[in-house]
Amino acid sequence: MQKPDFVRFNSSQSAPSSEIKDALTSFQDPANIPEQVTSMTSDQIGYLESIGLGNGFGPTALVEHLLEYTHVYTGLPWWGTIVAATVAVRLVLFPLYVKASANGAKMSHAKPELDVLTREMREAANVNQQSMVREKQKGIMKKYDVKLSHMFLPFCQFPIAYGFYRSLRTMAEYPVDGFSSQGYAWFQDLSVADPYLGLHVISAGMVMLMMRLGGETGGQTLSPFLKKAMYFLPIFGLAATMHFPAAVVVYFAANSIFSSLQSFLLKNKTFRKWKNLPDFAKPKVHPGAPKPAETFFRMERSIHGSIKSRY
Repeated sequence: MQKPDFVRFNSSQSAPSSEIKDALTSFQDPANIPEQVTSMTSDQIGYLESIGLGNGFGPTALVEHLLEYTHVYTGLPWWGTIVAATVAVRLVLFPLYVKASANGAKMSHAKPELDVLTREMREAANVNQQSMVREKQKGIMKKYDVKLSHMFLPFCQFPIAYGFYRSLRTMAEYPVDGFSSQGYAWFQDLSVADPYLGLHVISAGMVMLMMRLGGETGGQTLSPFLKKAMYFLPIFGLAATMHFPAAVVVYFAANSIFSSLQSFLLKNKTFRKWKNLPDFAKPKVHPGAPKPAETFFRMERSIHGSIKSRY
């Protein structure tokens, strides 16, 4: 008798549903993804791309590449890599802060006269008078060589800081090879929060010191109320970041320490003389300019009158 052309093997039978579920679960487990994707380690260039990081040209991807190159070519552990990369970026940005500090010093000399014009602008009766005041303002800015564009130079750090935050948080969530063991002292595991909040306290303390020294340009002047508020802001920041991975807070701490040193340097008279930077003018009220208390009470009366007339 002729045998049939096909034979049904047992392997064509449907597998039990529990086996299928187990297989699907193993593929969905995030912890297994890096092992399945790459056999590279973090001391090799291309490791981050092999696990899906460092793609694109945004701040986050650029910072991830910077961290990888620093880690591979210096041989530093990850905590040292974060500190070294932070310092390198801040050194590159330092000349911009020097320019901003020089511009701020010039602005401090022009401020009393500009305050008078600000009052004139508020009291201007028509568009023509406002236009005349604007021309006067331009003349004063030119007289003291104040450049508005230089006032915004410190803001260039914001996208870079965001890139560090996003990249380090993502790297900690994987975690990247070595993050769980290449910390330092009490924060050995960079992928989890600092158990003693020591890094948070350092960051908060350095921010308070920086503000006391005059901000990152060394010449920022704050009202007594804002000075008190700045003492409480780092405390709120500590509470908001207490669950962040230690890797992120290492960056915060390194960045705030550099900011404090930079503030001290830009405030130092010897350094300013060496760099030919103008000194900051002492706060004074120009004749005709409103006093801070007068301005505050006038604003309070205006708000009170507006509420009273409305209700």
